[in-house]
Amino acid sequence: MRPTACLQALHRFAKRIGPLLLCATLAACGGGVAIGFGYYDDDDHHHPDHPSRPSAETGIFLIAGGLCPGCGGSLDGAGSSARFDAPEGVALAPDDNLYVAEKNSGTIRKVSTQGIATTFAGSAGAVGSSDGAGTGARFNAPTRIEADADGNLYVTDTGNSTIRKITAAGAVTTLAGAAGQCGSLDGDARSARFCSPQGIAIDRQGVLYVADTLNHTIRRIDRANVVTTIAGVAGSCGSTDGRGSAARFCEPQDIDVDSAGYLYVADTANSTIREIAPNGEVRTIAGTAGQCGSTDAKAGNARLCRAAGLALDGSGNIYVADTGNGTIRRIDMSNAVSTVAGAPGSQNNVLGPLPGGLNSPRGIAALSAGKLAVTAQNLLLKVVPR
Repeated sequence: MRPTACLQALHRFAKRIGPLLLCATLAACGGGVAIGFGYYDDDDHHHPDHPSRPSAETGIFLIAGGLCPGCGGSLDGAGSSARFDAPEGVALAPDDNLYVAEKNSGTIRKVSTQGIATTFAGSAGAVGSSDGAGTGARFNAPTRIEADADGNLYVTDTGNSTIRKITAAGAVTTLAGAAGQCGSLDGDARSARFCSPQGIAIDRQGVLYVADTLNHTIRRIDRANVVTTIAGVAGSCGSTDGRGSAARFCEPQDIDVDSAGYLYVADTANSTIREIAPNGEVRTIAGTAGQCGSTDAKAGNARLCRAAGLALDGSGNIYVADTGNGTIRRIDMSNAVSTVAGAPGSQNNVLGPLPGGLNSPRGIAALSAGKLAVTAQNLLLKVVPR
């Protein structure tokens, strides 16, 4: 069993959360496709396009991005006038802005409380690995992003096999790994090696945890910038519960941590969710390795399909971006899995009332009152589950 509900309610804090965007009216896009603009449901924030605030109902709502055919690319703007190019990880920072790792453009985007998307770091289409200020920095397929209590951002720069840090002022540095050097080496962060890392999380003490995807391992970067492997064995893809190096993962793509030090891993190629206790013991809490499906049930009787993202909320729930199924799943305190948004097998973004639809959801962040920020195809969405 996971820690008790009482203990988890005390121990599992989501990242600092604030109000999030709601859907308001619909607007036509390319041949009559209806889309909804989103904005935060705090009374002090009003989307410029919509003077009134809708009720906080369940559903899937647009924060930013274009729904019309061909609405790709990377373009700054408000609501549906903004464009994203393969947005992946999303994080809510202490400044109440959302930050998105945009994989194909090689940028980090900021989305304000008014739903205005701007480029915070990197330059669209300028792939590389350069430290520097804001848009002068370069990334290569950044995939996941996390924020600490001081507003610093941590990015898995997957194409470079490095971990990058961005200060609240926008200064970008390389924290760990070496650009273009895929490997697995523990030690000082700059001499350490990763291989296409994706997931990243930070605990309350400022320790980073990385899902080192192509090494099939979970790595730790302490506050002295020393890297260690805490679970799995580099180069060994599998699915075995056990402690530390006795455990096996296969292409883990996301990770989160609660305040008790328990880690939760989206073990993507295994289609399972794994838990790592503070003593290093690994166990499978949802799904069965190698069985891709969509079944709501408890623990090993449930089925997921290449789940690529997960996030903890403040009530002890784990929300999963079940990528292969096009759904959002919830794992409660008893490890019971339920589908809370999207229709299994329907890979289309359908806004409005639930179940709606989600096209390959990947990034997910928990927000206030059970709301979620989700990246799906080239959109940043708000999901308000049942």
